[in-house]
Amino acid sequence: MTTISSEHEAMISPRQWGIILLLLSPALLASNVIIAKAVVEIVPPFSLAFSRWFVTALIMLPFVGAHLWRDRAVIKKEWKQLLVLGFLGMGICGAFPYIGAQTTSATNIGLIYAFSPIFIIVFSRIFYAVHLNKRQLVGVAFAFVGVVVIVAKGDIQILRELRFTQGDLWIVGAAASWGFYSLWQGHLKSELGLFLRFSAMTVGGAMVLLPFAAVELYQQLPIVWDLQVAKTIFLTVIFLAVVSSIASYAAYAKIQTLLGASIASLVMYALPLYTAALAWLILDEQLQSFHFLGAILILPGLFLAASRK
Repeated sequence: MTTISSEHEAMISPRQWGIILLLLSPALLASNVIIAKAVVEIVPPFSLAFSRWFVTALIMLPFVGAHLWRDRAVIKKEWKQLLVLGFLGMGICGAFPYIGAQTTSATNIGLIYAFSPIFIIVFSRIFYAVHLNKRQLVGVAFAFVGVVVIVAKGDIQILRELRFTQGDLWIVGAAASWGFYSLWQGHLKSELGLFLRFSAMTVGGAMVLLPFAAVELYQQLPIVWDLQVAKTIFLTVIFLAVVSSIASYAAYAKIQTLLGASIASLVMYALPLYTAALAWLILDEQLQSFHFLGAILILPGLFLAASRK
């Protein structure tokens, strides 16, 4: 019986679990784009980002509150890194995409955010002398070409005619911030468990966003509310907190633990592909041939980059 159990556990190795999460995580991250896009004109960006992470912290509090209190000495010792990670991963990466979406196209956002893995690889090389082997570099190249195919809709002329706006700079900042967040979350040592550390970073991110959200709301007073708007905002924030925050960030952090920061960053390559698929399922947008061509390039690229053999 013990032998059968051991063989069953060995069927899926930690690295294979990492690859499974690598394929699931982009869908969780893409949900943020799909849902938040619907309310970008209803809720200001910093207010939406703060509400998302504040509610995330409230949802997790009953499960982690006692543990956080028990480990308060550790949190006191690590508060600087927790605040920095919260600022990068929840603050900048939470608000900047919402700001950029107001003045730039979805095509540009997809293309710029696809450079997040490049930021991480470069930062890993500069700070920790980490490098990918030739097979992994081939996988990265395949995935990146797949991203370009999708955002260019299979037409090279679209890339030639791209124009960058102020919003694009916000997305560049978010992509670079995601690079630092991914790198340092993987390399900075912590005595906290994975979920406790994420909870503490969430509180840090909400604290960073609070003053910006307060100023933003003050500037837009008075706010006109009705039942439908309140219901939409409530459901949106709950979804963003549970799916786009807790589930997606926990999965991403687990991938970093199992596969490393450079490999985990490749989920950003799959983001345009998963966003298109979710838009087809939820928003009834039509999938085109270039989506399938991009998938043929991206998915094998992820396997090549994440595998050792």
